[in-house]
Amino acid sequence: MRGGGHGASRRWLAVWSAPWLLACPSAAMLPTTPSMDPMADAQPEGCVLERWEDGDTAEVDCGSDVRERVRLQAIEAPALGDDLASRTRAQWQAQLWQLPYKTVLRCGAAALARVREICPPGSRVELYGDDSDRDDHRLAFVRCGGQTVNQRLLDEGHAGSEAAGASGPSGPEPERPRLCR
Repeated sequence: MRGGGHGASRRWLAVWSAPWLLACPSAAMLPTTPSMDPMADAQPEGCVLERWEDGDTAEVDCGSDVRERVRLQAIEAPALGDDLASRTRAQWQAQLWQLPYKTVLRCGAAALARVREICPPGSRVELYGDDSDRDDHRLAFVRCGGQTVNQRLLDEGHAGSEAAGASGPSGPEPERPRLCR
């Protein structure tokens, strides 16, 4: 790297930004940027994982003895095809990702098996987020055993990012999970 690594770039920034801050005293009062981590500033809700419906949808009990469906926010796991809605979604994913339908179903089964290993039913979980999707499922980042399940599935290739895909008529289309080929 030119200039001696990260330390040199920080020194360069300090040298060149100091005169600007002196010339513009109100810059020191600019608000700080909130964390890019959606869980950094949020208060989690503690729940118990009852079961995984598929690779990105769970049922949880948050103390009311009423099961709530939670969809893992910002990721898309392949569908299982175990009911009409899931078969329709798997067909859409197969077309979007240009994969055979049976490949999507196989990837959906693998994603479900992996999420059950990461966070088995009966585990204590923390939910971050309370928006809802079009099916009225709660959207949340889920922490289990000290790790964020959403990010783990994405990092391991069992899910794709919802935000990374191309834009379609109803918003961003999810990218294909790396392991699904």
